[in-house]
Amino acid sequence: MKTTFSGWRYLWKSEDIRRKLIITFIILAVYRLAANVPAPGVNFEALAAFRASSSGSGGGFLDFLDLLSGGTVSNFSLLSMGVYPYITAQIIIQLLVPIIPALQRRMQEDPREGRRWQEKWTYYLAVPMAALSAIGQINIFNYQSINTPNIGEAILPFGFSGDLLLPSVTALVAMTAGTM
Repeated sequence: MKTTFSGWRYLWKSEDIRRKLIITFIILAVYRLAANVPAPGVNFEALAAFRASSSGSGGGFLDFLDLLSGGTVSNFSLLSMGVYPYITAQIIIQLLVPIIPALQRRMQEDPREGRRWQEKWTYYLAVPMAALSAIGQINIFNYQSINTPNIGEAILPFGFSGDLLLPSVTALVAMTAGTM
């Protein structure tokens, strides 16, 4: 028991570790605050009805997604996609390296430069992956809410024509930026 307290005491005595811990706690606090900011254009009445119908049916789809996302999905938050698009892009790039001989040579010739190249292209691929994930999430929620009894309307009206163009692009850009 005594060693546990001395370990915690050391964490706060060391200025470098204390600074890193404080920065980490600040980042976590900012993330939790941003997790409650909904995407622009959300129909809050439809979202509340969808939440009520989903939790009233013994859990299910929305509760499972909330479990994985830390509660950001039920708020239709800007951060509801998390880091999934970035991780997917990273996996795709890592799978391409052994398949394409030029990439494999680049990684073997100069591993440090190859790693930089891989990180750069992971970022480039993560942006369209985030946009596609945002489109998918919006469409899944709209389909679920439209087909749920007593709701019948979209949580976030989405489309690329007419009056829906600007709200759709705004929501898409906001959710993509929330991922990055």
